[in-house]
Amino acid sequence: MKKVWLIGFSLLLLIGVSCRGGKKPTEKEELFDLKIDEMVVRDPFIFVDSNNRCYYMQVNGGNQTIQCYKSKDLLNWKHESDAFVPDSLFWGKRDFWAPDMFEYKGRYYILATFSNVGTKRGTSFLVSDKPEGPYKPLINKPITPPEWTCLDATLYIDENDTPWLLYSREWIEVMDGQVLIQQLSDDLTKTVGEPRLLFKASEAPWTAPIRGKNSEGQSVEGYVTDAPVLYKASNGELLIIWSSFSKESKYAIGVARSDDGTIAGNWTVDSIPLNADDGGHAMIFEDLDNQLRISYHAPNNHPSRPQIRKLEDKDGKLRIVE
Repeated sequence: MKKVWLIGFSLLLLIGVSCRGGKKPTEKEELFDLKIDEMVVRDPFIFVDSNNRCYYMQVNGGNQTIQCYKSKDLLNWKHESDAFVPDSLFWGKRDFWAPDMFEYKGRYYILATFSNVGTKRGTSFLVSDKPEGPYKPLINKPITPPEWTCLDATLYIDENDTPWLLYSREWIEVMDGQVLIQQLSDDLTKTVGEPRLLFKASEAPWTAPIRGKNSEGQSVEGYVTDAPVLYKASNGELLIIWSSFSKESKYAIGVARSDDGTIAGNWTVDSIPLNADDGGHAMIFEDLDNQLRISYHAPNNHPSRPQIRKLEDKDGKLRIVE
């Protein structure tokens, strides 16, 4: 009789588990409780994790940290981790701007902009074995030229698997912001050769100067180059999207083109910006459903919110379609 009772009890347990979809009672569900249109984020760079069918966004978390957010659908997000919390020896004490995320040779990298008293603004590589971190400095110094004031560096791997560093030299130092490229060593720990100037902000007919203060506190006027990112267009053209301020005093996204489809080509800038909604600092990616998208923040003033829109590419002509 006892044996029959045990068999019946076991069957009830199996039925109960089956009705719950086979999940263990202790299994923890991920809660994506942050709506994209409620998040306050600048410089949103989206990393697509195809293996795990999800997205990561590393952001300036304030208080000298970089925070990692995760999503399954680009609409609903969750705070995943404290991706980077520096120790007292880390060279950068300020900014923590524009963390771009990449996978390279099986490891994950963040490129973010930092500064410190007595040290010029620059960009450093952080590295981790997991997309959510924790990250640590690859080397404890900027990868951009230390004698220059630089920002918004990003990584590009060319058709020969050669890594390149694309970055801006700040307008407050040169008055006409520059976009430059420089080869990297295979392990990303140093640059190889001299920087090459691709274009200046004033070359775009749509840009206008802004006023600000240089490192000495003096009032200066000049043209901005922010957030250059490379994109291979559908027609084989190599493009750079970048940001500056328009004649309407709006932050905007520009496009530059190489004449031979390589970084070694001669670069020209499109005559009109890509958007008109006072937003910028953009990047382009293909989502998990193979839809081309662009992400950027708008408006430029607080509160800036991440914009993730569909992007149309017709023979290298880009258009934001939503």
